[in-house]
Amino acid sequence: MNKNFIFIFLGISLITFASVRIASNNTIFYYTTSEAIENVDISKSERLKLGGFVVSESISKTRNAQTNFTITDGNFDIVIIFDGYIPDLFQEEMGVILDGYFENEIFYSDDMLVKHDNEYISEDGEAYDVENYTK
Repeated sequence: MNKNFIFIFLGISLITFASVRIASNNTIFYYTTSEAIENVDISKSERLKLGGFVVSESISKTRNAQTNFTITDGNFDIVIIFDGYIPDLFQEEMGVILDGYFENEIFYSDDMLVKHDNEYISEDGEAYDVENYTK
């Protein structure tokens, strides 16, 4: 009886440990612009995820098909040079999460996720808040 209890306890402990370890490895964290300025050594070229809102009137295209823009969290602005696929929802004042690296205080990115709000407007003009499931 004691031997079986020990094996069961060890098995449950091992499964719990493995589940927590897998979940923590698959969680995606990103820095806001303030966190990146304050906590990340931007002179290194290590890859990280950076999130913020696209600053109005900051989007421009270069001749070599790169997109330049600035993101902010309301406190600090960071210049972005993006070379990759631009999602359809990308626009000014929209939240984005970028994957890339810093070089000379400029963030170079090649992967972008666009965050959208939780309000949708139907064809009849009625607004729905998806987060709260209300009209």
